[in-house]
Amino acid sequence: MKKYLHTIVTGASLSILLFGIFLYFNYQQPTNELLVAGIYLLVLYFLLFTTGHPLTTEWIKKNTHSLAEKSLIFPVILIALLYSYMWAHGFSPFQGTAALFPFFFLFPVLGFLAFKKTQVVWSDFIILLFFLIPATLISFKNGTGLPVNGVNFGSVYKIIIVLMGVYAFGVIRGIKDIGFYPEFNLKYLGTAILCWVGFIGLVFLVAYTGGFVRLAATDSLISKNLPEVFRNFTRIFIGTALFEELYFRGLIQNMLKQKIGRYTSWHKSWQWGFGIFLVLALITGYLMNKPLFWFPVLITILLFLAAFIFEKRQIQPQGTYVALAITSIFFGLVHFHAGSVIFVGLASVAGWAYGYTYLKTNNVFYAALVHTLVNSSEFLFALDGLK
Repeated sequence: MKKYLHTIVTGASLSILLFGIFLYFNYQQPTNELLVAGIYLLVLYFLLFTTGHPLTTEWIKKNTHSLAEKSLIFPVILIALLYSYMWAHGFSPFQGTAALFPFFFLFPVLGFLAFKKTQVVWSDFIILLFFLIPATLISFKNGTGLPVNGVNFGSVYKIIIVLMGVYAFGVIRGIKDIGFYPEFNLKYLGTAILCWVGFIGLVFLVAYTGGFVRLAATDSLISKNLPEVFRNFTRIFIGTALFEELYFRGLIQNMLKQKIGRYTSWHKSWQWGFGIFLVLALITGYLMNKPLFWFPVLITILLFLAAFIFEKRQIQPQGTYVALAITSIFFGLVHFHAGSVIFVGLASVAGWAYGYTYLKTNNVFYAALVHTLVNSSEFLFALDGLK
């Protein structure tokens, strides 16, 4: 009971802290907007910080196991939160492709209830993709930001997609070790900072010496004050990092590790992964920039070589580093929309840093911290030059 109370207090405290920051940057907004957005922010942030905790997961399971229909209560609440937020701002949630939202949103829960499994199977990845792809493609014509006008502190839609991922895969499906909850640990914090520093060092050696980026610390620090830096940090952490790290590290990398770990050997998984992603890296590089097509290919070779070496040394249970390499390259390749083949390659390296942090901490929040630090590193390098 004390541990569960501690979880509730931690979630509430973090929510109130961020609410205070929200008020600091949005106090000039109309009172009614602050009231509406503030209430939703407190509720959604509290759910964000508590839903994925093992104690919360167990509590939900105990209260829904007797009747399967109860498992739909939480998703329906999330839909109601999104729709009511839009209606409160005079927006209709039933325009265009957004009208299909409830159908794909309920899909993973219904799928897991229909086909119950005890171990990770390939259908888990299919359900994940069938949920995640529409989630990233669908868009509401009107904004769902917190607030709709003013300094944004996340998107109601994106937060709800994160919560659904945690609930569907962590609670209903029962995927182990997702690690989506805040945990204060100095050792984990040190690991996250070291991974960030390591990535920045690599950017300096590879990108700066190759003329891909330029130093920009002086200009950035002069032009930005501390509150603005902190606001951007919070926006990236909530709006981008938690979303991507949940699905790439907490789910894809985690499930791959569990799946490969059950095989008699990791070698075939490594061979298949290396072959498939080497071809994808070659195609991506060629289509994006023919003279530099080799860069994502080189990164793919290096990361899979590192995975091979670590697997041979048996530092972690088998499949750990194969899963890390596959997820890292996949993470980099999906960033082709940035328009730079160099950016794609470095995103794969960054994915290794995020995945390694997750591996050492077993916590999505620390992987998201490294992700946020990397995305905020424009104060050191003009990383926008990569795009």
